[in-house]
Amino acid sequence: MQSHKIKAIREKVPQITTLPDGLYYGTWGGYVIDVNYKSKVYELETEEGVRGIGIKVVVSITDGVASFNTIEN
Repeated sequence: MQSHKIKAIREKVPQITTLPDGLYYGTWGGYVIDVNYKSKVYELETEEGVRGIGIKVVVSITDGVASFNTIEN
């Protein structure tokens, strides 16, 4: 068995952040909506979960309050 060198070990730490007011399109699965914004992926945690993955949603953020609706396929 060949051994390979590890260059670095880093802790992956999720951090709470915000998004500016606006509309964002994303995909919902379980209790998480993934949204792309400025070349980064943000995970938005939902109060209610869904069975399935890849459900299209639109997220609305107004005055810092976020909500979402599903998009009909």
